Amino acid sequence: MDIFIEWMVKRKRNAADYLKIAGCVLGLLVLVYFVLGFMGTPFGGIVFIVAVALVYVLYRVVVGTNIEFEYCFTNGALDVDKIINVQRRKRITELNARKIDIMASSKNPEYRRYIENSEIKKIYACVGPESEGLYFAIYSDDNGRKMLLFNPNDKIKEGFKKFNPQKVFLDD
Repeated sequence: MDIFIEWMVKRKRNAADYLKIAGCVLGLLVLVYFVLGFMGTPFGGIVFIVAVALVYVLYRVVVGTNIEFEYCFTNGALDVDKIINVQRRKRITELNARKIDIMASSKNPEYRRYIENSEIKKIYACVGPESEGLYFAIYSDDNGRKMLLFNPNDKIKEGFKKFNPQKVFLDD
């Protein structure tokens, strides 16, 4: 019997996201001030075209903070995609449940050891780094060891447990 589970989580905006948005709003206000100042000059048309292009860039920055993660668990393989503003999709990572070193919640004593290890690449595909229900999985691929931080639902956790019961710790 095949197992197929999809789960989506929305990333909470952090302080950096709000700073980007505030910077964009401030930049837009400054831009409007300069555009209005140059409209009567011979450079008015060029300034207007540059202003429109900058408004578009500012829009892309603001909507770029609207991020969701989709976990797709199929027969022991987990694919994690990053979805930006419900328009663009990018594959972040793929891993096989049979080949993980450990999967546990962030309450597990091993979590601190792995999160502080600078040799392991961290992949944040979660609501937030301190969110409730945060789990981590340590695995290796062609580019070295990685640590996936994610918020799986109960079905995905049970799927991992089914395919690798010795390395998955759900009762922390």
